[in-house]
Amino acid sequence: MVIHAQCYPCFLRQVLSVCDVLKAGEEEKKAVLVKVMRYLVGAPTDVPPPYLSREVYNIISKEFGVDDPYREIKKASNKMALRLYPELKKRVKESEDSLYEAVKVAIIGNIIDFGASQDFTLEDVDLFDDIPIAINHYPELKERLERAETVLYIGDNAGEVVFDRVLVEELVDMGKRVFFAVRSKPIINDATKEDAEEAGIDEFAEIVDSGSDAPGVVIDRVTERFKHLFRDADVVLSKGQGNFETLDDVPREIFFLLRAKCPVVAEKLGANIGDIIILRGGRVCHGLLL
Repeated sequence: MVIHAQCYPCFLRQVLSVCDVLKAGEEEKKAVLVKVMRYLVGAPTDVPPPYLSREVYNIISKEFGVDDPYREIKKASNKMALRLYPELKKRVKESEDSLYEAVKVAIIGNIIDFGASQDFTLEDVDLFDDIPIAINHYPELKERLERAETVLYIGDNAGEVVFDRVLVEELVDMGKRVFFAVRSKPIINDATKEDAEEAGIDEFAEIVDSGSDAPGVVIDRVTERFKHLFRDADVVLSKGQGNFETLDDVPREIFFLLRAKCPVVAEKLGANIGDIIILRGGRVCHGLLL
């Protein structure tokens, strides 16, 4: 997908959010907003939103001299999520279809917006069971996974990676070799290798730097290793909106697991804001998904 008019105020809201995390003063906020707006005026409009987010956060980092403003928030998110981990595992173990339950658990991680001042309990997680699954291609996903030997799992945020771990473990129990891709440098609260290791992902999957420094996967900037895995893995799982925004038109089959969080993505999917999505996607070539 490409930049939409509604993306611009969203970029500016993100800037203000980072400023609040850094406890910036009024003049500092105005200064960085002006620099970001100047960049956006001349920025390309035919690219996915995360392409611009990369430069927006570079501007913020240079302005404040901070490479990872969300570092402590990400650590707190992982700690909170890890407290839920035993019950999440129990939930999967006791379900009739453990793979389906693990997929839902992973998406629940995308639903919850972890923050340093928030806390969550299993009861909060249970509330999400009644959220509509607007697109449910789980049968296709299950069929692909049953035949697969290798899975490339593209992660999203810190905190959320603990929920991803539940699904990764289920895939390993099925005999799959799993590669878990993370951002190669900090941006917003997206998971890096450090975050994935804190969540325990490395005990079950090989953690792979994607090469991406955007809140999504910028295909023309990925590492050779990621490129080969993306091309050759039997199944690719993609978590979250940012990855969907950058990969929805890529010429291979991808299973997207996310919650529609903004009107632009919801409209593109034919869903409502808040809906759960399990989508078999990828660019259609000659009538077939590659």
